[in-house]
Amino acid sequence: MQTATENRRWSKEYPELGTGPVPAESCISPEYFELERERVFRRTWLNVGRVDDVPNAGDFFVRELAVCKTSILVIRGKDGVIRGFHNVCSHRANKLVWEERGTCRGALACHFHSWGYNAQGQLTGVPDEENFHDINKSELGLTPVTTDIWEGFIFVHLGSQPQETLADYLGGVAEQLKGAAFHKRTRTHTYKVEENANWKVALDAQNEAYHLPFQHRYSFPGMFVLKDNRYLRLSGVKLYNHHAVWSTTYNSESTPTPTGALMNQLNTATTNSRLPMLGDFDFFVIFPNFVILQFRGIEDDYYMTYNFWPLAVDRCIWEIKFHFPPAETAGQRLSQEYLKHRICDVLQEDAVAHETLQAGLTSRAKTHLILQDDEIQIRQFHKVLEDYMGFFNGRGH
Repeated sequence: MQTATENRRWSKEYPELGTGPVPAESCISPEYFELERERVFRRTWLNVGRVDDVPNAGDFFVRELAVCKTSILVIRGKDGVIRGFHNVCSHRANKLVWEERGTCRGALACHFHSWGYNAQGQLTGVPDEENFHDINKSELGLTPVTTDIWEGFIFVHLGSQPQETLADYLGGVAEQLKGAAFHKRTRTHTYKVEENANWKVALDAQNEAYHLPFQHRYSFPGMFVLKDNRYLRLSGVKLYNHHAVWSTTYNSESTPTPTGALMNQLNTATTNSRLPMLGDFDFFVIFPNFVILQFRGIEDDYYMTYNFWPLAVDRCIWEIKFHFPPAETAGQRLSQEYLKHRICDVLQEDAVAHETLQAGLTSRAKTHLILQDDEIQIRQFHKVLEDYMGFFNGRGH
């Protein structure tokens, strides 16, 4: 029989993370939140979308980055290149594009004085141009934002000169997911939930499997492998420089509901496509606020993404996107809809938990987070965060 110490495998593999409590002040301190704007979100690569969001020349979308107090315009130029710009007109700094997404069919015109810009961000039109003093349109294009693409995901960096390329920043995650066929799965559903919770509280609550047998005992009973039929243990953990992935496996002895069994029979595909996975369910956290969830399917794999966008110290937007293989039959489409609704039930349970966790922390009844061995990825996340912040060792004050 294994002892409790022998079960604590992850702290042995990553002893540098320690085993002590983690301060909870970072989730409730307004001062900490204000520092995060500059020290985290303006110094890291942020996922803002996928190339699928701008499939054609001239297509654009706007990403409001409230935590950085800026608006970003992402647009595919007539040359096919995807670029990011600050969504600010060069004339008087008005917001240029107000639509969430659209297509530039000639020029994007500012609503204030109708200065116009093409899909490459160049200033192309100035009303009453002759009345300006020595204006040079070639120098007054939109202000670019460093933009790069990895496996179809669009990232931006708000620093003037990022210290790392996107490839270097992703490091082991990029190697782990190299060649993943994300492009073979289309986005079918998007949900945005505004929560009364700090973005880290919401992320931490998702970034572990310990809660699954308890909080979701009715939604997915016995689906994952359990220890003693009670406690879920991770089958794999990999911690990278900034990021982490953990994995679990399905319980082969679990019995689906009659409806679930029928949906499994209907979910057939002739063109199987697999994702590079560690187990049956892989959870990648790409620091600071982006998550890729991979699921092993019966005939084909699918994935979801999370983005946790801070609004205030106690408010965030949880953005959830489902990506399924294109359905080949009505039965496969029905199966995907059934799965989406089952997962949505789980996500609603999680959303309630995020807000109750925040309320508990805000009460200051507890000052630290107590983490077990299979929550080591949360411990690593907070260490990476503190490396950027330098708050609790005195440098943040």
